[in-house]
Amino acid sequence: MKKLGFIALLLLAVFVTSCGGGETETKVDKSQIYGKWRTADSTYFEVYYSDGTGKEWDLKDDVQEAEASKFTWEYDEATDSKFLKYFTMENGAIVPQYCDILELNSTNFKYNNEGFRATYNLVRAE
Repeated sequence: MKKLGFIALLLLAVFVTSCGGGETETKVDKSQIYGKWRTADSTYFEVYYSDGTGKEWDLKDDVQEAEASKFTWEYDEATDSKFLKYFTMENGAIVPQYCDILELNSTNFKYNNEGFRATYNLVRAE
């Protein structure tokens, strides 16, 4: 029984330190997202327009800009470091992708896409 109590106390300690409350979110200049972004090898591209629309394409999949997947996007106004991308499927279903901005400035854009469980590390293309 003592071991069970010790394990419970240990788990509580891990939970409290991992959820610590003392962290502050990274403030980002939201206007920095507008424009064309690419991977370092120039094979994957994303474009974000100020009207909340965008597109993406991957040359590795033999998809050119003219064939790009279109999406809408918006900032999560409850935070300063999250945004949502919405893709409309052929059947009309809308699929949201929740993303955490890790870095955003005039030359670098790095974010985690929770839906794909992937990190995108992009640089300004123009």
